[in-house]
Amino acid sequence: MFQIPTADDLVAFIQDFTGSTNDAEIKDCIFMAELSMRNIELPALRSDPYAIENIGVADQNGRVAIPNDMNKPIVFFRQGNSYTTTATASGTSGQFTITLSSAPNQTLTTGMIVSGTGIGTAATVSSLTGSTVGSVITLNVANSGTVSGTISFSTSGTNTTQNGPWLVYDRIGDRDIITQGMLSQFYMQPFNVPQVIRGKFSEVYNNYQFLPLIGAGALINMYYYKAWPLLFSPVNDVLLGATGTVSAITGSVSPWTATLSGIDTTGLAVGDEISATAGAGSLGTGGTYTVASIINTTSITFTATRGTTPINGGVTNVYLINQTVQSNAVLATWPEGYVYASLREYYIKRHNEQDAGIYSQKFENAYSIVEDQNNLGKWSGGHTKLTSVWQPRIYRQYNLK
Repeated sequence: MFQIPTADDLVAFIQDFTGSTNDAEIKDCIFMAELSMRNIELPALRSDPYAIENIGVADQNGRVAIPNDMNKPIVFFRQGNSYTTTATASGTSGQFTITLSSAPNQTLTTGMIVSGTGIGTAATVSSLTGSTVGSVITLNVANSGTVSGTISFSTSGTNTTQNGPWLVYDRIGDRDIITQGMLSQFYMQPFNVPQVIRGKFSEVYNNYQFLPLIGAGALINMYYYKAWPLLFSPVNDVLLGATGTVSAITGSVSPWTATLSGIDTTGLAVGDEISATAGAGSLGTGGTYTVASIINTTSITFTATRGTTPINGGVTNVYLINQTVQSNAVLATWPEGYVYASLREYYIKRHNEQDAGIYSQKFENAYSIVEDQNNLGKWSGGHTKLTSVWQPRIYRQYNLK
């Protein structure tokens, strides 16, 4: 089946269809098209509520930070599960602190059980400055040796229960969550009740707030539609190797060709741009350095255009740079949206109202099909209402008296 696998392929498709030869113009039309698709709800955009990175951990105020990739919540629930996350860290024997050298894929909290090389027996987190690289974690026992390698952080077993209650949260307004939260202390907190209870949640500032109130360290499974990266938006540089070696330089003037070895070539393609910090050797200065060929899994040839000639010898911090998003879940699973909306924007720009109207209608029809699947409950978990339909609602504060 014909596919449009990358953003560059989409540009080529639109150009072939319209006869345009202006790359920048087509990219502008694609960007305008994406603005009309930002809230699309496709199955490929749904989060996995059981994955560690989608289990929110409540802070000291019982609030969970809204994920950066959140587009629209579907349903949140709490089943009393626990999780383990890992990070690399270092520490000195006899000290009570360790320092993170990599970030865990989940937020660390006080009370978590800590284990790993050099960690003392029954160690737990007493306090911490954060969950990022360089954060200092204070433990309740001294390190038994030099801390190194991968360290595990596990939630306490007290967070795990098979007796309930298990809570499913309905979404309400931010004003309601604040006013009802003021009354929460007048109601008995459900405990050890073997049934499913329906709670409530809402957005307050940059956090989710819940009723019944939850304590620090409580775990909330979050099932939601994710935001998606726009095509041609920049991505972070990729480290290809901490060190590398430049050799076999050819050419007397620009462009020069040379070999770069000792790096990881996985995912590299001809034409990709690279950079490196000069050591005894150098890619050159003041020029552009692109992959000319992939020799094997650890070596490439590169072309140095303009600037100074490369120098044989070692380099450090070799990066793949100046990359852009070439694919996303929407292009992969719903290319008709990109095609119809981009053509609509192209013909609007060209003041061709007739063709713009044709592709606008095609886009709206394609979008309506997606929305219809959601409204029928095939993709959005049963319905699109903000309150639950699986249990009759009586408007009252949760109670178990």
